[in-house]
Amino acid sequence: MQLAPPLGIFGGTFDPIHNGHIYPVLEGAKKANIKKVALMPCYIPSHKNPATASSEDRLKMVELVCAEHPLFYPDSRDINRGKPTFSVDSLTELREAMPTTPLCFFIGTDSLQNLFTWHDWPRLFSLCHFVVCDRNGGSVKNLKDHSDGSSKLLAEGSSKLKTLLNKRQIFNPMELHKSLAGHIYVANTQTLTVSSSKVRQQLAKNQSVESFLPATILEYIQQHKLYQPSADFC
Repeated sequence: MQLAPPLGIFGGTFDPIHNGHIYPVLEGAKKANIKKVALMPCYIPSHKNPATASSEDRLKMVELVCAEHPLFYPDSRDINRGKPTFSVDSLTELREAMPTTPLCFFIGTDSLQNLFTWHDWPRLFSLCHFVVCDRNGGSVKNLKDHSDGSSKLLAEGSSKLKTLLNKRQIFNPMELHKSLAGHIYVANTQTLTVSSSKVRQQLAKNQSVESFLPATILEYIQQHKLYQPSADFC
């Protein structure tokens, strides 16, 4: 079977989308020679508190980022579905629509470490590869055994992840181009210590967020009076 070029997928609440979302994925896609990445905002996240901005505003901000970076394009399927959704649902739709395209799901190191809590997580490996962008200083290379017994839960999670990496991890990103799904590639990307909650909190306090956001996103937030002090920040 002749495979099409791989497609990247990056989902999230994007409340708001910020540089910590954008630049690690740009770098990871370049390392993996992925030419297109779908930005997929959640309707209502199944694993977090409800978003502060509306689905429409969050999608519009994603569209603004896509207009600035040709690598990205907006995918509104989760929002259009109009109900809580899981990653496996959207990946199943994409796989059915693109049967010969390797799908590369971008996540951070923190998400990789929590992967076993995701809905129907084993099936994800029949649908996509994972491209892991280093985030907030976390590193897959520095996973610890926690053999001192200080945290049995951490020890079990670390051991399970190491087993998964031993089975799935690749070191040549071109392997992502040669099969439809099943691999984990850890991209050595820059670390940007910013979060959407931090951006919202600083906006609520009228503090500067210019270093965290593209200028077009900050302008949109200001024009539409998003994340004002009266908003409910969870």
